[in-house]
Amino acid sequence: MLTKLELAEQKWGGASRLIDRWLSNRRELLSQYFKLAGIPPSKHDKSLPSVAQVHLFCDHLVDYISECHFRVINQIMHSFPEGQKLTDQLLPKLLETTATMLDFIDKYAEVENDDMLYELDHDLAELVNTLETRLQLEDRLLQVLYTHWLQRHEPMQPAV
Repeated sequence: MLTKLELAEQKWGGASRLIDRWLSNRRELLSQYFKLAGIPPSKHDKSLPSVAQVHLFCDHLVDYISECHFRVINQIMHSFPEGQKLTDQLLPKLLETTATMLDFIDKYAEVENDDMLYELDHDLAELVNTLETRLQLEDRLLQVLYTHWLQRHEPMQPAV
């Protein structure tokens, strides 16, 4: 997923503040996911992340979902006809991924101790599949947003 993110940043980055912010938020979310999923066992042979780390990841996930739905998708839907058409097509699939992510948040955002994290590894494995699907859908939105931006602006200067 990080390789795909880097490709997305190379392809669409620098076009607009909205796209750059979206990609930056995506990078932060994936970074937090991989930190949470890849925490090495401690000296006590414990392989679970701390409750605080799980809460932090849930906060990032909420922020990412909110940014995508209430800022990015909303702007794409209402800014140009191609955006409206694509969001109409993709919204049901996006909402499915949102529901899965919200289920994860509901389960883990308020955990109070390590005993409540016994299914975390399994749930993270499920969540990564949802994130993969979500990012593929979002890439289609990014492409139409980028194309729209190019049509409205002069050719971009290479980022320095």
